[in-house]
Amino acid sequence: MPEVFCNEPRTTDHRPSRWFAAGGLPALGAALLAGLLLPGRLGTACEGKPLNKGDVRVSVVAILASQTCTEVDSRLECIAKEVQKVHPQLKLKGFRLAKMSCKAVPVRGSETFELAVDQTAAITVLRAADKDNKVQLKVTPPTLGEITYTTTCGKFFPIVTGYQTKNGEWLILAVRVQPCPGHKK
Repeated sequence: MPEVFCNEPRTTDHRPSRWFAAGGLPALGAALLAGLLLPGRLGTACEGKPLNKGDVRVSVVAILASQTCTEVDSRLECIAKEVQKVHPQLKLKGFRLAKMSCKAVPVRGSETFELAVDQTAAITVLRAADKDNKVQLKVTPPTLGEITYTTTCGKFFPIVTGYQTKNGEWLILAVRVQPCPGHKK
């Protein structure tokens, strides 16, 4: 996959954010954008809380994207640009943060996350971070079947679902796992 950089500054690190853009995704409906990194200032409430041994912190961000509204939450600019590039047929212009949450999930454990508009996603941690900081998850988002993937620890993995609100907004969720035991500072 080609490497793509986002040059918007992050609050703690002013190097370019890095993500990998996926190609060949379905033209309509739900699709994945692999390894996209949201800006660092998008924190969640439980980040400072200690984890039990063997737990993985799973953070989920629910985003609503509109074809009519043109405002883009500054914390979502990178994801908005990539979704617009990969899914031009959706003609999405506005992106707003609907909900952020995080939970401690044990390896082989599962949790359900509330998203927006009474929608939920089930997330199972299949394998903890390996030596390359790769974590394997199983995600069951609205309107999609189970998605099993391996992601880089500390980066958000966005999923464009096929769910639309009564106002026509598309539901997008972004999933991140931490801690990153193999991370070199």
